[in-house]
Amino acid sequence: MNDNNERDPRLSAIPDTHGHAKGEHKPYAEERPLPLTARMLFLWFYHACRRGYPRFLMVADHMNYLTFEDPAAVNLVRRALKLAQAGDLYGAAETASVDVAHAAVVSEGLRRGMRYSIGAEVDNDPRSRPDAQNIVDAMRPDAIIRSVHFIPIAHPVHGENWPWPFDNPEFSEFYDVVGTEVVWETYVNSLVDVIERLPGHIVGHFFVPAVFGHWPDDAKLEVYEDRVLAAAGARQMAVEFNTRFLYRDHDDEQKRRYLDANRRFLRKARDRGVGIAIGSDAHSPKDQGGAFDVVLDLLDELEINEIIFPLGGSLRRVALRIVREPEPEPVPEPPPPPEPAKVPAPEAAEPVAAAKPVRKARSTSKPVRSTGSSAERPPERPEPAAAAPPAPPVPSVSVDDEPAPVAPKPVTPRPARKAVDDPVLPASPKAPVAKAELPAVKAAAKAAPKPEPKPPAKAPVKAKAGPARAIVAKKPAVAAAKARPKPSPAKMAAKRPAATAAKHAPPAKKAAPKKPAPKKPAPKKATSARSPAKKAAPAKKKLPKKAAAKKATPARKAPPRKTGAKKTAKKTTPKRR
Repeated sequence: MNDNNERDPRLSAIPDTHGHAKGEHKPYAEERPLPLTARMLFLWFYHACRRGYPRFLMVADHMNYLTFEDPAAVNLVRRALKLAQAGDLYGAAETASVDVAHAAVVSEGLRRGMRYSIGAEVDNDPRSRPDAQNIVDAMRPDAIIRSVHFIPIAHPVHGENWPWPFDNPEFSEFYDVVGTEVVWETYVNSLVDVIERLPGHIVGHFFVPAVFGHWPDDAKLEVYEDRVLAAAGARQMAVEFNTRFLYRDHDDEQKRRYLDANRRFLRKARDRGVGIAIGSDAHSPKDQGGAFDVVLDLLDELEINEIIFPLGGSLRRVALRIVREPEPEPVPEPPPPPEPAKVPAPEAAEPVAAAKPVRKARSTSKPVRSTGSSAERPPERPEPAAAAPPAPPVPSVSVDDEPAPVAPKPVTPRPARKAVDDPVLPASPKAPVAKAELPAVKAAAKAAPKPEPKPPAKAPVKAKAGPARAIVAKKPAVAAAKARPKPSPAKMAAKRPAATAAKHAPPAKKAAPKKPAPKKPAPKKATSARSPAKKAAPAKKKLPKKAAAKKATPARKAPPRKTGAKKTAKKTTPKRR
């Protein structure tokens, strides 16, 4: 570990999202696609684990180096990292084709919380394979860095639209021919077009055209910065602060201007809410996390605490320090309000006991009055001499008390019944009667006319519609009607209508059997009336004579139907003896 990491532990927490495991660039004419291997990627992570930082590291090689072997190598190293994290050192070493010691170092780093991702830097290199995007999709990268390394210019030998690698030192003399302003204008237009059209997660090294010290005017540069930040914010992409310019061979003036431009650029990104990523753009393991101490000072100056790190195809945020907000001082509770002065309560009057109801006596003829309090009794009034006694007062009853019995009404004596004026019976029913006079009294009572019985007053008489009311009202007339002689049946039959007379007619007497008369031969009746030949008559079609004859023959063979007259004759005529 270096002195910077010992000085400030936050240096190891800064994510490095831009590294190239395939090594340094070769001369332009000698560059060829270089396949990735699981060993190459595993050793790239091994050096970071042995150093102890960066804790978050991503490999993103250039698109022109991609081959069809790269997806298989990426899958192998991902499996080896999982085995190393689980503690299977032999399995991890065999999968990644490394030593067990390498697997042990990586396993220890993963257990301490170090994480690694694999992405790709997709640029507009004309040397890339036509199907390079298919390779990128097969790799399932954790992130795609969008960058521009070529711009079209008019070459004196190659003609128009020649792709010029403006950041390659082999072609740096073309800046004097094309011009700084044209280079920046063309570069920004190409970068914004790529951001808006193609998928990506991070905008790589925005200030790459100034790698050889070619800077546009500050006003123009700020316009270019605003355009790129607006496009990245619309696509929810992060922008990169590339530190390769700081640890490479550049003079102090160039580094100072580069830091000033990035300071302004990161401040605008922070204000716009655009994510910020840090990349060393290392082409060797020794450059991992290069110049991150300068980056940390710049982040503290701008008060930027969260850095973007891609993981699993999405952008995560890594906090460099834990910000704890000061706890608010406890607000003192307001003093309780003073209690109101107690007012002396007035002397309570003696409670009046509720009158208990007196139960009714079992055998009493007089009403029983309940004993109530003086407050509940009504005021006494002078009672008249002939008036009935007043009703007792009703006591107040609470919910828990038993219901008070209802006082009985005063019993008034009924007047005595008048004696029946009867010369025979004695005036008083209690008068003694001699035993010798009893037969004469009984005979006189039987001979005397009985009084008409009075109808009961309580029994209600149901009124009926029509003449029934008159019958109920006039009972003597009903008795008189019953005493009348009944009319003879002949008169009753005469009064009835003819329809009902037949029903009530008396049964006719059977006539005496007469001598049978000599039988006469019954004349043969014609069967043409009910013969089936008549059914064919309504047909309109005329049939030939032979067909008509055939159809008519069954009618002659059919026996004649018996009429009702013959049946009656058979019933009435007596059998011969």
